[in-house]
Amino acid sequence: MTHLFTQSLFWLVVFLWSNSSTADSSALDEGISFAASNTIAPYFYPQQPGGIQYELLNAALTRQNMFIKRVTLAPNRRALRLVLSEAEDCLVNAPENIPQLHYTQSLNEYQNSVFTLTDSRLLLNEVEDLETISLLAFQNASKFLGARFSQMVKNNPNYNEIDNQQSQIFMLFTGRVQAIVLERRIFEFYRQMLATRVDTSKSVTEFALFKKAPRKVACRNKRIVQRLDAAIADLRNTPQYQKILSLH
Repeated sequence: MTHLFTQSLFWLVVFLWSNSSTADSSALDEGISFAASNTIAPYFYPQQPGGIQYELLNAALTRQNMFIKRVTLAPNRRALRLVLSEAEDCLVNAPENIPQLHYTQSLNEYQNSVFTLTDSRLLLNEVEDLETISLLAFQNASKFLGARFSQMVKNNPNYNEIDNQQSQIFMLFTGRVQAIVLERRIFEFYRQMLATRVDTSKSVTEFALFKKAPRKVACRNKRIVQRLDAAIADLRNTPQYQKILSLH
């Protein structure tokens, strides 16, 4: 009787493992779906597939015989919910330490900075200097930019976050805020885009108060993360990686 029970248990484990492996394999065969912020051009373009991170992911997945199934662009918080609710497989630029998710190494790095109009003559040497000015940051910036920034947010009654990066730049150039926090390439992209709506030719000062930030991909499925991580590592060691970065 004991032998029969042990044998039955063995075959049950084999069956469950086989089904799990098949499901994982099927997901990979069908491609991987991603969620990302909807206003981070030139990393993802909202109107068409493309952008720096899109091209990096596409090139990396191709090296592992995988492909992008789709990319859903949404505000940061909604993009995270799409992955946690299993509507999408992976989140690009995921915040750290989300228990339900597994992380890859950095896909690329962001240079987040503080931008002011030069005419304002603001001098910002440390994160704490931001406490006394009107400051508009991207959504969830307080979770991305470290403990000192989070403390500054608590001490600054004139701090706000917004999920539309074009609006950040518009408000800076129209004098509605003294400074904005934004990634360097994203700032330059939307600055050019808004040139027909507002005078963006005004001189700007950039304060690089933050270290370059690794941008990781996080997924629910550990096997997908392992494959994707290997693909990113492979791509980063090739000339193609730098070529993609230099084209934008």
